[in-house]
Amino acid sequence: MIEVLSVFIGGFFGAASRYVLQIIFNRLLPAVSIPISILLINLIGSFGLGMALPQKESWALSLQVFLTIGFLGAFTTFSTFSMETLELIRKHRYIDSLIYISVSVLGCIGTFLSGYLIMV
Repeated sequence: MIEVLSVFIGGFFGAASRYVLQIIFNRLLPAVSIPISILLINLIGSFGLGMALPQKESWALSLQVFLTIGFLGAFTTFSTFSMETLELIRKHRYIDSLIYISVSVLGCIGTFLSGYLIMV
């Protein structure tokens, strides 16, 4: 039961952090042709998960699920990425959608790997 509570609390903080960062990024960063705030949030979250993965076996299960499933699971967002991609396609911005998909997928894998390699 403590693990379920840990996921719940981690999810609360992850979702709230994503919301606040999205507001900050939208205010501070110049407008570009792709949805940059969610891209950056997903890159940060992928890097964090990459850093957490090699360490998590040494953590209590409640901390593992708090950080990986709860916080980082709620912090990153594939559904928003999907919605924003379809919005670009709907507006016939095909090149922008391909750039967004490519940078998101390759960037998230790259930042995950970077975080992982730092910690091993």
